[in-house]
Amino acid sequence: MSQRGASSSRSENAQNSLGEVACYHNAPCVTNRSRKSGRMFYGCPHWKDPSKNCKFFMWVEGAAVDEVDERREILRLEESLRLVEAKAERRKKERKIIEEELRRVNQDVIAIRQMFIVVVLLNALILVVMLMNRWGMY
Repeated sequence: MSQRGASSSRSENAQNSLGEVACYHNAPCVTNRSRKSGRMFYGCPHWKDPSKNCKFFMWVEGAAVDEVDERREILRLEESLRLVEAKAERRKKERKIIEEELRRVNQDVIAIRQMFIVVVLLNALILVVMLMNRWGMY
């Protein structure tokens, strides 16, 4: 069996005498994260040196790595939640400011309507007085 094709059967006996995951030449493997899937995998520690690299590959399967990944995801989600909560708090403050401005504008509109009514009534009164004066009733 070739070394490249043996990675699936090698996963059962992939530990060296120290209990570490070892590549085909019994060197302790390094862990890396797949760019495509984001999953962790074991590889030959000499992967940068093509003459020494045995092309060993095995997905990391284990609670410790899964827990680390889960904890990272939890921390990321907690940070996202904090950002969303901070944004929501800013929006609440902005809303209160806008509501107060709207109340002031509504009060101004009411005052303007009342002044308009007074002006219309005064004009009507002036017109009545002018007509009464013209007809000699005043």
